[in-house]
Amino acid sequence: MSEPLHLGEPADEAAWRALLEQGLKGAKWERLVGKTSDGIALEPLYRETDVATSKDTSGFPGAAPFVRGAHQGAWLIRQAYAHPDPEKTNAAILSDLAGGVGAIELVIDPKGEHGVAISNASALDIALANVILEAAPVSLDAGAFGLQAAELLAAKLRGVAAAGTAFNLDPIGVLMRDGAIGAGDMASATQFAARVRKELPAATAIRVDGRPVHEAGGTEAQEIAATLSSGIAYLRALKEAGLSIEDSAATLAFAISIGPDVLIESAKLRALRLCWARVLEATGAAPTKRAAYIHAFTGARMLTRQDAQTNILRITTAAFGAAIGGADVLTTSNFTDALGGPTPFARRVARNTQHVLLEECRLGHVADPAGGSWFVEKLTRDLADKAWALMQEIEAQGGMLAALQSGSLQNAVAEARTARQRAIATRRETITGVTDFPLLGGKAPEVDASDRQFPAGKAAAANALAPIRWAEPFENLCDRAAAAKPSVFFANMATLAEFGPRAQFSRNLLAVGGVASIGPEEAYASIDELIDAFRATGAKVALITGTDAYYADHAENAAQRLKAAGALWVTLAGKPGENEAKWRAAGVDQFVFVGVNVLKELETLHAALGIT
Repeated sequence: MSEPLHLGEPADEAAWRALLEQGLKGAKWERLVGKTSDGIALEPLYRETDVATSKDTSGFPGAAPFVRGAHQGAWLIRQAYAHPDPEKTNAAILSDLAGGVGAIELVIDPKGEHGVAISNASALDIALANVILEAAPVSLDAGAFGLQAAELLAAKLRGVAAAGTAFNLDPIGVLMRDGAIGAGDMASATQFAARVRKELPAATAIRVDGRPVHEAGGTEAQEIAATLSSGIAYLRALKEAGLSIEDSAATLAFAISIGPDVLIESAKLRALRLCWARVLEATGAAPTKRAAYIHAFTGARMLTRQDAQTNILRITTAAFGAAIGGADVLTTSNFTDALGGPTPFARRVARNTQHVLLEECRLGHVADPAGGSWFVEKLTRDLADKAWALMQEIEAQGGMLAALQSGSLQNAVAEARTARQRAIATRRETITGVTDFPLLGGKAPEVDASDRQFPAGKAAAANALAPIRWAEPFENLCDRAAAAKPSVFFANMATLAEFGPRAQFSRNLLAVGGVASIGPEEAYASIDELIDAFRATGAKVALITGTDAYYADHAENAAQRLKAAGALWVTLAGKPGENEAKWRAAGVDQFVFVGVNVLKELETLHAALGIT
């Protein structure tokens, strides 16, 4: 008979931490603690005690407080269409429906500048020709034209079962995007919602949109808080229009942008549902009526024009986060959206991303896949607490409309955006294909040139939440460099093993700004040989790479001789420390190293290369 299995003594966390810190070579535990953009700590280890003391429980999937999702089974695949030509829009819709898309998001602009040119019933009929509206419900995104578009769709739906239809009137969202709101827009929207609730009870009429905050660079908690305050404003207005609290809640649908950080974004959706359930609890709504119906969109601010194929990975991870976070509806963007209109191939990739998650990953067969993870459960509640506090600050100012009209929300978002941009500029946060592993001379994918360009539009009003893309400042550098085709000579000193790490770092850094590297990836036998090689290239800018020890003996001489040989600008890879004054006097104009503001240093280098 075999010996019984002995599990040994219970693990001692203090002893485990001590061993861990030995592995960190004396660094403390705190070095492993990250932070979200809201400053919420992301610990390297979570325990049952991190959630056991929480006053809230997640409950069961499909039950209050709906942290674990409000629905069982698969989400609804709803793709967006914005081609200005209604006929081409219709062709894209029919193609996607044949490919498995289940619903339609119709982006409308009567002028055809930012969406489908629909201004009357005839144009709407063309866009939706041969679409069975009972099987493929329509959702609208019409901005300031929302009420007119909603009336057109309502007229088309007379006598049609409209389950899943979303009219999406959103005057607060218009204020966020355009910086203006009509005097009677709130009243008109809520009156339409009251009518729809009676005539088409299976449809939703109002969209509570957090996307403008996300796309302008806001944090997760700011997006949730703005969404909660907008929802509260709509509940109050709908009450004035004569709807009960439960009917008011049922006519609201939430729109949220999802970024590529899977677990943070899934916790964001869970936190939103928890907070909204609290709001409806305070209003007296029955527990079964407190669910937030969430339409998730993969975000636009994460997309890149450069190395656009990597957007497929970003969109996939964002969609995965939305799925495990319990989104009711999901729209995946096209990987070419930052470049232009989608081709049929780009649309197919977008819709098939969801099919793979549903059918091959089988995410639609698992209720709340992230549930029970101490990390996700703790982050859900931390985000909910942070967002709730921000929502209370907005409400203390008089509500969402007052916060937008005073500019306080825009200022808070701008502060968060600046902090994130600083992290990207210093490469503490990276963008694959742009700030890390850039591909010089890569071929851009095809786009539909007849479609609108993304992001499209006029300059935003001063008090609007203007959308941004994190990669854009770096892409602008590459655009400016494309015509000049600039290059920098690499003055490699010491052996390959010694200069290699800094040379590789520097080549990647220059490529971020569209600057090529010239010179062999090998050591020169002497400074004389290095100078001869520099003269042979005809370059005007040189970059010295080597070790600190080699710099101490040779950097001053190398800089002087490079300048004498015709270098107009000399950069050195590494921190200068106490040698900075001496090396600058010898001819070094710039220092680059890990942690430097890459954007600023590349702009400086561009100026040295004559790129404007």
